[in-house]
Amino acid sequence: MKRHIARALIVLVALTSSSQSFVTPARADTASEIAALKAQLRRLETKFAQQKKEEREKEKQARNVNNAAIASGGKDTPPPVFVDLRKGLFIESADHEYAFKIGGRIIADGGGISQPLNGFNGNASFRQVRLETEGKVHAWFYKIQYDFATTTTGQFNANVITAGQQFIYNAAGDAIGLNPYYRYYTDRNFIFTGMRDVFFGVQDKRLSSEYLEQPVFFRIGNMFEPFGLESQASSKYRDTIERPMVSDALQPARHLGVSIGLIGTAEWGANLGIYTISPEDMINQPPSSAGQYAQVGVLKYPNITNPNGSNWWQSYGGAPYFDLTGRLTYSPVHDEHLLLHGGVSGNYHQVNSSTGWNDDRNMIVGNRIRSEANVLNQALLGTTDLSCGPVAQLQGLPSAFNTSTAGGNCVKNIQKIGFDFAASYYNWFIQAEYTGAWYNRNSFQVAQAALAQQTALGGGGAGNGLYLAPANNNLFFSGYYITGEWWITGEEKAQSYDRTDKNGANFAQLRIKDKFSDGGWGAWGLVGRLSALNLNNGPYSGGGLYNMLTLASFCPNGNCANNPFIGAGRNTGALTAIANSGVYGGAQTNATLGVNWYPDNGVAFQANATRVMNISAPLNWNNLTSYSSGSHPTLFEFRTKIYF
Repeated sequence: MKRHIARALIVLVALTSSSQSFVTPARADTASEIAALKAQLRRLETKFAQQKKEEREKEKQARNVNNAAIASGGKDTPPPVFVDLRKGLFIESADHEYAFKIGGRIIADGGGISQPLNGFNGNASFRQVRLETEGKVHAWFYKIQYDFATTTTGQFNANVITAGQQFIYNAAGDAIGLNPYYRYYTDRNFIFTGMRDVFFGVQDKRLSSEYLEQPVFFRIGNMFEPFGLESQASSKYRDTIERPMVSDALQPARHLGVSIGLIGTAEWGANLGIYTISPEDMINQPPSSAGQYAQVGVLKYPNITNPNGSNWWQSYGGAPYFDLTGRLTYSPVHDEHLLLHGGVSGNYHQVNSSTGWNDDRNMIVGNRIRSEANVLNQALLGTTDLSCGPVAQLQGLPSAFNTSTAGGNCVKNIQKIGFDFAASYYNWFIQAEYTGAWYNRNSFQVAQAALAQQTALGGGGAGNGLYLAPANNNLFFSGYYITGEWWITGEEKAQSYDRTDKNGANFAQLRIKDKFSDGGWGAWGLVGRLSALNLNNGPYSGGGLYNMLTLASFCPNGNCANNPFIGAGRNTGALTAIANSGVYGGAQTNATLGVNWYPDNGVAFQANATRVMNISAPLNWNNLTSYSSGSHPTLFEFRTKIYF
């Protein structure tokens, strides 16, 4: 009956418009009337589609009730349930009080580099192999997600002194190049793989309000901190293969914590939580190399010795850090064709006595960045351990003082702010974010760390290497990205905007117009992105930094006395001054072009080409070659993903 009524309304509108055109053709042909008629038709079509959906749901529920009655012989009929196999195995009771789902995903990546700088020339691997279950029992809900794919991450820039010196010296004792193995520490490269989203929560109807679309909900467990769009966006639905650099470097990821969420009736939403350590921190894996082992609260660094000849011990973090993070979103325009979204996020990070070994994302900024093509492992950015990390002890101290008296505690706290924006106009879409991070350092501890290293290494005199305790008490890092999309086959991102996601407003499954399984060709789209990240703080940047290092190392005819800038003495002192003039984690700008094909819900094929437009390599990093802004590699990455 409803179907006939909807069709009758459509016919009535068409007849009305045609009759008006016949009587008063001049007025009927105006653009405003045509637009009004089209809008009315769209509303009727939407209403008709919703009615069809409701009819299908009722038919399925009736079939389930009938099947349950037949199975039980008509006696003691269990409560009717709804079963859906389109998105994994989903079971829900008719009263929506019970629900259970089993899902997962398989994501495989591969690619190569046109001008390889480091990492792999070409590689292929399984990026994610996840199995998950989620559900609800009355007001209580839960989610458990496990990843079977192995993840490794190297701390290339950790401030750990190794047996090698930073520079290679010639027979005359002059530095002639960077030692590729200096500060390259290969231990503790594995994070705790497996656990991802693991939480439970409560959303009780008694916490409802006329200002809320849903009741207030609380969660506890391992979850994304509410910060930004891309950092929380599921890899199932992202239209670029990798997150932008700023998301991986500056925005917080999953952590253990407690959060509260609100979904407002006027298209607004808010999430707030307090968090601490994460299963994805590197501290969760014990050292594996021979001769290196962990005790309670300390790590052993065999290449660092005190004047007494015994091994030196460094605390890797006493009291763990904690985060206070929140996000507020608002979408003043949102229908099936148009969307305007804005969000603001804030994060306060209390460091306590954490170092790079248990808080590498914040203390060794950018060390996980892989140039937006992670399968190729090309790492071009990263600071040293901003907490000062392990440093050699002052000379003359007895072995009883082999503790973290000089290292660590160089960062007091961190504040981060982020802005996210998204807009959709039919099959066109744009998204952008900006994130800034302020690091407040302890100037006294920084000076103590510098003194400890300078004293232990002989002040940079003959036969000794450089110490590294970068200056700048207050640091600022920032980054941004801008993404644009055009869906060739007419799909509209506004239709996948999801305000009910408990992580906060984001985008879910694209609504495919002509599915491959229905005889169509699926959804085809083109995407482009410009992203940038700046981890430099100091008087030098880009080529200027390396020009200064070259000048301090230049000894004409093998005699440093011929260099008027450094005189007859060794150049180690000049190099030390340059290295410690600031924090130089590098800067990078990338441009990405990609194509996406979603043949059906749950299946996608993606291809990205990322061009490194500009690179200012970090100082004191540890791969086999140093890089400058003259390098412009192109990284190609391909992804196949199946999710259910």
